[in-house]
Amino acid sequence: MFNKLKANLYFHLLFTRPNIRKAYAMVKPTDSWYNTITTVHNSLAQIQKLPHQCLEITSHDGYNLKAVYYPGESDVTVICAHGYTSHAEREWAFPGLFYHSLGYNVLIPYQRAHGISEGKYISLGALEHRDMMGWVDQINEITPDGQIILHGLSMGGEIVLYLADKDLKNVKCLVVDAPNVSIDGFFKNVATHVFKKNGTEVYKHLTKRFHKEFSLNACDFEAVDMVKGSRYPILLAAGSNENMEEIFRDLAAANPQETEVVILPGCDHGNGMYKQTEMFQTAIRDFIAKYVSEVTYV
Repeated sequence: MFNKLKANLYFHLLFTRPNIRKAYAMVKPTDSWYNTITTVHNSLAQIQKLPHQCLEITSHDGYNLKAVYYPGESDVTVICAHGYTSHAEREWAFPGLFYHSLGYNVLIPYQRAHGISEGKYISLGALEHRDMMGWVDQINEITPDGQIILHGLSMGGEIVLYLADKDLKNVKCLVVDAPNVSIDGFFKNVATHVFKKNGTEVYKHLTKRFHKEFSLNACDFEAVDMVKGSRYPILLAAGSNENMEEIFRDLAAANPQETEVVILPGCDHGNGMYKQTEMFQTAIRDFIAKYVSEVTYV
């Protein structure tokens, strides 16, 4: 009984809509993330000066979802999937400016239960990847003959990997940065870490609550399984301090399409774009150049 109660309380704590005002809050100059967070805030101010508009879709289960769209000068659009409890525009301002400098359109959706999008619970990609399919459809209405790149970070990387086996019109390639790769694995890890000797029982109740809430099984969301049927080339990136080489080898082995891997020296989770900017952006440019045909300017 107590383990079930713990699981339900922890589920609510983990997956209820977060307060995004806390995401990327400014930190002290002595903090190791100070330079990164400063760049985040400066980039947000810069990108918001560009022409942009709010777009909306309705999810399959009736939520109003919103995104910020920055039109570029071409028919190529990058759809950006943000991480768990993140502020979408802050997370994607700096990478968004990079893509916009290439002439690309940039779409930054707020995932369900984040920011200006509706929704009660985060589902770690189980429902968000379906929402992302709606954003692909929306972009295809704007540029019917265009080209689409999907780029996700952390939970956003997981969302993008869950789309690998989907037939998505005009999607050319996937860029995946520091992804989560398993919902079931996430539950096992947090339950064991937080609840120690009761971790196994709490894990079982967490997965039951997940099924009750979403009518989905956590064990059905394994990125390696999705990638086995991949229709797209994938660029996998992570910081060297994340120790993701083994899972990247598994993903690359599973992908019937081309997979490239870039490990960013000295980087932690999510800061590779900031600490190894030239290396990461060069890897992205070289990768997408193989799959995005000559840009048509509009």
